[in-house]
Amino acid sequence: MKAEYINPFITATSEVFRTMLSIDPVRGQLYVKSSEKLPYDISGIIGMAGEASGFVIISMTETLALRVVEKFIGEKKDKIDDDVMDAVGEILNMIAGGAKQVFSRTGTRFKISIPNVVSGKDHVVGKQKNVKCLGMTFKVDDEVFVIEVALKEGA
Repeated sequence: MKAEYINPFITATSEVFRTMLSIDPVRGQLYVKSSEKLPYDISGIIGMAGEASGFVIISMTETLALRVVEKFIGEKKDKIDDDVMDAVGEILNMIAGGAKQVFSRTGTRFKISIPNVVSGKDHVVGKQKNVKCLGMTFKVDDEVFVIEVALKEGA
């Protein structure tokens, strides 16, 4: 996977969190993912197809998800429910849409799927073995969430 494929997602994540949630996440470390296990409680996943194909994931703890969703829908939630899962999916949809706009300015075209959301400790999102997955950590106060992108050209 080209390292520059993750940059539009990093930019879109910052923009969506700032404009839609009034949260200013601090970028952390860029990493190459070595495990399929996600150490968080809830993840949104969107498939991408076009000049490259794969997926993008946002993953966070339940505590952060509840806080983010409260900002997004204006309603306090005390556990992950259908509203929380829908909101996490919609936030990721906005991130993927923002990244898609950036890609289109460079002539790279993608289609994005409907988001899927999974929850539960130590859930796993599988990918093709020959596709590298790059991630970026973001910090919101004392909590961390990640954006992970796995794209393969010409797939």
